Amino acid sequence: MALPFSTLDGFYAGALPHLAAFDAFCTKHGLAGRAKPDHFCYKCDSSESFEAARALFETEAPYLYQSIISNRRIAIVKLGRPLETVLGPIHFLELSDQKPDGSQANAYDHIEVYATDRSYDEFVEELSRDELVIEEKRPHHSTHGIALDGEFLFRTTQGPLIDKIKAEEMR
Repeated sequence: MALPFSTLDGFYAGALPHLAAFDAFCTKHGLAGRAKPDHFCYKCDSSESFEAARALFETEAPYLYQSIISNRRIAIVKLGRPLETVLGPIHFLELSDQKPDGSQANAYDHIEVYATDRSYDEFVEELSRDELVIEEKRPHHSTHGIALDGEFLFRTTQGPLIDKIKAEEMR
């Protein structure tokens, strides 16, 4: 299936409803000044979609780093235009190729956030008091997610994804 956007402006326009849902959630839970957004994730349904999206972002990205994580390509893109949120700008996009099992659709998937004033466990515990938190164990790192608008997730993480990639790659 083709990407739902054919330009970078189209990508940014498609992200706006998800950013609004994210901002509303963060405001409701008083997260401003207490958490930082790490990255925005877009998942692709095929290698062709992944390559088309990557080619679009390469036209204005200051840099792009691609790695193999969980048996698929993941590109970390430094956005030429950050996505603005109530927690601060999001400078990175995680662009995910299709999973080996073929289960992904082209979709704006999640924003990952990490706490700046408490531990990861304290952050998850605080959020679980008000919301259903779904635990997700993944090979490259554990996260907890909360659905915001349909399938789009607010995800907690222990720290910046770029730091995890650097640590893994430098081993």
